[in-house]
Amino acid sequence: MKRSTLRSLARSRRPKAGPLAAPDIEQPVSQLRLVPGPIAVLPDGAQVHLEGDGMALRDTEGRILVRYENGAAEIAAPSGNLTLSAPQGRVVLRAGQDISLSAEREIAHRAGAKLTLSAGDPDAPPAVRIDPSSTEIETHRLDVKAVTSRVTIEEGAVLARRLATTAETLVQNVERFELTATRLIERAGDAFRDVAGLSQTRVGRARTIVKDLFSVHARRTALTSDEETSIDGKKVLLG
Repeated sequence: MKRSTLRSLARSRRPKAGPLAAPDIEQPVSQLRLVPGPIAVLPDGAQVHLEGDGMALRDTEGRILVRYENGAAEIAAPSGNLTLSAPQGRVVLRAGQDISLSAEREIAHRAGAKLTLSAGDPDAPPAVRIDPSSTEIETHRLDVKAVTSRVTIEEGAVLARRLATTAETLVQNVERFELTATRLIERAGDAFRDVAGLSQTRVGRARTIVKDLFSVHARRTALTSDEETSIDGKKVLLG
């Protein structure tokens, strides 16, 4: 609305006398005070009011659409959608303190090229990087807590200096299991292994230490040594 029109509206609503006389529209905002009635009416019935030390645009039901006062601003769409759009440019939201996003249904993020998330030092690399073909997470510590989780991957690799797994029950179903280690240490209260086919162990040296009873049950037993075979015991029973 043109400034001359605003001045005309303000003069038309100015009382002839008394302390409630409306200030001239060119007064500084710091001197604005509540003026009886709107200073402008839009074609759809929305009205512009001077309220306190600011200005407000309200719909026909009196709900705030745009409000500014003392350096604070508010934009609302009480009965429709609110869109911030810059088809040929950028949209920047900057806050000196906090930014809060809340939705009763869904919050969706989509980036055509890359989506990055970071916290802390502004010069540090982003902790989360998402592009159309990959997702990267880089952080000092990552904690994930869930009642139920499921991970489905076609090919995966875990690289760690130290990896610890603690579980009440661990079940593995694989077609082929390969383990390569410089040293393998296993501790168990009881160990049971069932092999339907062949069980073969190839070692440089073998030693079995049994505290109490050592028992071997087989339909046939073959013991072959290229050199000598020694059996040492207080009593040897054959047959």
